[in-house]
Order: sequence, then structure tokens, then C-alpha cells
Amino acid sequence: MPQMHYPEDRTGRRSLWVTLITVLVFVVGFIAHTSSRAQAPSLQHQEPVGKPSQATTVIVVDTSEDLDSSSTRKTCTYTSGAIFVPATDGCTLRRAILEAAARPPADRPIEIRFNLADDDPNKDREVSGTWTLPINAALPTLRTQSILDKTGDVTIDGSTQPGGRTDGPPIILATNDRSLEIESTGNTIRHLAFKGGGAIFLKEDGNTVEQIWMGLSDDGTSIVFRTPAQPNRMAGGGIFITSNDNLVQNNIIAGAFARAINIDGSRTNNTIQNNLIGTRADGTVPEVPVAAQCLRSLSLDPQNWYGGWGIALSGSNNRLIGNRIAGLHIIQSLNDTPPIAIEIFGSGHEVRDNVIGIDSADNPVGVCGQGIKVSGSNTQIVDNLITGSRAGFEDDESSAILASDTSPTFGQITVRRNLIERGPGRVYAFGPGIPAVLRTFQPARVTSVAGTTVRGTSGLDSPCPGCLIDLYSDNGDEIAETLSYLGEALADETGAFTVTLSAPLQAGVGLRTSSTTQSAGVIGNYLSGTTTQVSKLYLPLSELSITGPVTGTAGMTYTFVFELEPLGATAPYTYTATVTDVAEPVTLVTASSTVTVTYSWPTSGTKTIGVNVANELSEVTATHTIDITGTVIPDDEWRVYLPLVSR
Repeated sequence: MPQMHYPEDRTGRRSLWVTLITVLVFVVGFIAHTSSRAQAPSLQHQEPVGKPSQATTVIVVDTSEDLDSSSTRKTCTYTSGAIFVPATDGCTLRRAILEAAARPPADRPIEIRFNLADDDPNKDREVSGTWTLPINAALPTLRTQSILDKTGDVTIDGSTQPGGRTDGPPIILATNDRSLEIESTGNTIRHLAFKGGGAIFLKEDGNTVEQIWMGLSDDGTSIVFRTPAQPNRMAGGGIFITSNDNLVQNNIIAGAFARAINIDGSRTNNTIQNNLIGTRADGTVPEVPVAAQCLRSLSLDPQNWYGGWGIALSGSNNRLIGNRIAGLHIIQSLNDTPPIAIEIFGSGHEVRDNVIGIDSADNPVGVCGQGIKVSGSNTQIVDNLITGSRAGFEDDESSAILASDTSPTFGQITVRRNLIERGPGRVYAFGPGIPAVLRTFQPARVTSVAGTTVRGTSGLDSPCPGCLIDLYSDNGDEIAETLSYLGEALADETGAFTVTLSAPLQAGVGLRTSSTTQSAGVIGNYLSGTTTQVSKLYLPLSELSITGPVTGTAGMTYTFVFELEPLGATAPYTYTATVTDVAEPVTLVTASSTVTVTYSWPTSGTKTIGVNVANELSEVTATHTIDITGTVIPDDEWRVYLPLVSR
């Protein structure tokens, strides 16, 4: 300590001040010591471990054992009359939580830290740098002692453990299916692993849960079932929110028996972001044999991956942002609902930038149920990516995003810029409970594609003045997809629009549209921000081929095949054939891209078959010649047949 210097002519006054200061320090120290026995932290037991703490009170867990798990009185350092007394054999997590709940407002914020010994019997059970804490009875509720002031301000941080691993939670709770219930506000729970079931219940506002593992083995590579003899109980786990203004981020939950994250009731302003649901700790999902994928059975299949359920939102004005959900599957009967990736109820939610069905290694592993299922009103579903979703058996519409609601308050659901790959059928559709005025309303229609210029107008019998038109690309296979987002345009008062693409469409690539109203009353009584279903594929014809013989004999019948490209070009097609020796062109309207016809000529010579095929975007032509030789047949003895087969 630096030496203090006093002026020589104030020696007597200096001595008096020293005496007074000494007395004052003694009195304050005595008062502090006395009050600490009642409510303040004992500083000699509360030294922070690792980084400095900003907490008023620091409680350090120093043993992994769950000692006296039935006691509701023993704390780590805190005394309050005969109600709470400090234990003499160590600070357990149970005692730390009980103490944090018991301390008065003056002792907050509180931080629960960890300083478990290197020779602790539960160190490195499976993975180096971890300590396993068995939970032998229900944990104390993290609350306050007053119903009038529920300010918790408690942080439980597993990363404070010295020597703990940094690629996963160093503190592993062997929960025995016991949960952590939080009934105070402003708390933070981070860097813990829940193994063997158990959940986190957020019953009061303003809490943060982050960097938590649930349902995984210590190394994060497999799912641990909470009751091995009853695998249908899955791994348990989950974060259940019955309060407002909470933040749940950067957690990993796999094998959830119920929703992995669930916002229940009329809760508002919660944010669920950047979580991994259904995956291993690194965000990947192991490869599953094709024959076993999404197989519904009550028997455990060791070669399968049971990622559990997804996320559900209720209430209002909640946000679901940037989560990755992949590998969802459960042990289930044929009649059980497959796990849904995202379920939305209520109003005013924002669901964006979520990735469904693709793991962190970009493998399209899919999910075994609906991608997004929405009801309610005034919700934004934008910029999500869904790959390999499936429809629930009870859904009449097979769609990656399904609106299903029978409430008269349904509406104002905005669905834009979502990319869908390998879906169950459609991109965005409405269930039978949605009124026909919206369910059958047709999205914008593309009328021409010329280079990079796309023009269109309102859908058939569905005027949409001033609507916002979104364009997507898709190929011509049988599955409706939105493989890339190509741009938007605001339709004029007649519904007409023009979009300039960044580059011409590649061969075999077409367009799909959706329309979002910008004012009320455009679609029935629905308000602005209501998005239609996604359109059929608008794909121009690129080529027509005619195959058949090039030589023949008069009077004989020959077969020719007209075939259109690309596969999946917009139907229907109008075929018009002009044939030598046939007085009038023959027309056929069909949805088939392949037509088979037969012809016979009575005279020799070079015969020409000329065919024109048009759809609503384009037309193509082709010709074919055949040299006919042989005897002339009287006119009344020959026929021309068109078509013979259409498929």
C-alpha cells in the first residue's frame, strides 16, 4: 500500500483522524458482518471464478453431488433466521438455486458459478472437460420471496467452470427427467446440458436461455432416450414459455417428446432465434437408409434418427428467426401426427430466415412432417427455406406451407420469398376450413416471357389491382417448388405487371407467382398483407419433335409421335396438324406433351406433316416428310386417323 504523507504541522489532527477512521471501520465492519448473517453474501465464500463478475452476489457450486436432495432449507452461504441455513459439506447446484431464490433484492444481481474440482468423482464421465451433476429430486424453483417483486436477476453459467470444455456445455445435468422452473424475471441460464429428460419452464418475463443442450449424449453426436425401456418417450426436453419478453437463442434440442420450444397461451414479444432443433450438436443429421426414413412405427429402429418435434408459437407478436430444424422424426403409430417443424397460432408473429430440412453440412435430410402450418392472423412468413417436408396424414392439402384455420378471424397471412425444395406437392395452399373466396383466388398470371422481361396480369377471375407480385423459378418436374426468388413488382390498377429478371431463364426453367394484397377488400373482406396460393408453373415451350418413318407404301398405315419439350411446360397445348392430301388442318387440345397419330396416303409422292403447338406463353413448330411409293388407291378406300393415342 502506498505511504500516506501528512503535513508536519498537522500531526495532532492526523492522529485524531486516524483514530476516528479506525473506529468507523470497525463499526461498519461489525454492522456488515451482522447483516450478512441475515441477508448479505459472505464475501470469503463468494469470490468469482474465472472472469470478473458484475454480480452483487456470487454463489459458487463446488461439488457435483446432489447432497441432501430432499432439503428445502440448506443453502450455500445464506442464513435467514431458522428458515435457511448454510450447509457445511459443500455448495451444490440445488443449494445454489435455493439460495438465489431466497436472497432479498439488495443482494441482486446474483451469479451462480461453478468451481468443481479436478478430482471430482463425476468429472469426465464420457468427455474430457465435463462434470456431470446428478439430480436426485425435483429442483427448487428459481423465484423470489415476494410476490410483489419478482425481479430475479440470476445468472446460471456453466462456462464459468475452470478447465471446462469450450465446444459444448461443461456442466451436464443428469436430470432423471426433472425440470428447471423459473418463476422470476430477468434471469439468464446458459452453458448447461440437460440429459435424461427434463425441461426449462419460463413462467415469468424477461428471461434468457442460451447455449443449452437437451437430449444429446455428452459428445453431442447421438440422442439419449430418457427411458431406454420405453423409447416412445423419446429424449424429453424442451423449453416451454408461458410468459413474455423472453429470449431463447443458440440452443440445441434433439429428440423432444413434445414441442422442442413452445410459446403457449396469450404470450407476447418472445424471440426464438438461431437454435438447432432435431440435430446433433454440430448441426448435422446422420444418414438414414431410404427405406427407413420417416417410417411410422412404435418400435425403435437403431438405424433411424429421431430428432423429435419442432417449434410452436401462440400468443401475439413473437419472433422466430434464423433457426435450423432438421431430422425431425418420432416413434409413433400410423395414426399419430408426424412432427411439425413450425406451428403458428395467434397473431402478429414474424417467422423468417429459418432453415427447415437442411443440416449444417447442407445435406437435404428433410423433416418427417409439415414444414410450416399456420393459423391466426397478421403473421409474416418470409425468407424461409424448406427442403424435404411431408404432409401430415390428416391434412387434405399436401403443401410445404399450409394455412389451416376455421376461425372467422383468420387472415392477413403474408407468405413471401420462401424457397421450397422437394416438397410434398404444393408450395403454399389453404386447407378446407379456409373460405373459398381466398382458397380459390388465383395468383398473378404470366402472359409473356421475352429474354429478361416478364409480363403478366391478374389471375383468371381474380382481379388483384395494386397487388405485390413475387416471382420464383421452378423446373418442370411433378413437384411444385420455388427454387429461387427472382424479384417482385407492384401491379397497376388493372393488375398488369412487369418484372425485369437479372438474367434470362435457363432451358427447362419456368416461373411461379404469388400475389399479396396491398389494400383491404381485394380478396373478399380480407385485409392488406394477405397472400394467395402459389401459382401453377409458367414454362414456355421450347421444342417440338416429330418421329416416324421416312418412307412408306401407299395404302399402308404409319404411326407418328409428336413430343414437346421441356417437360412440365405450361398446359394445355393446342396441336394443329397440316398434312399433305388432307383438306383441312386437324386441331387437338390436350394436357399431354406426347401425342401419337396414324396416317395413310392413297398416292405416291413426298408427303409433309406440319405441326404447330401453342400454350398460353409460346408456340413451336416442326415438320416431317415421308416418301410414299406404290399403287394408287381410289379416294373412297383410304382414311387418315388423328390421333390414335394421346398420353
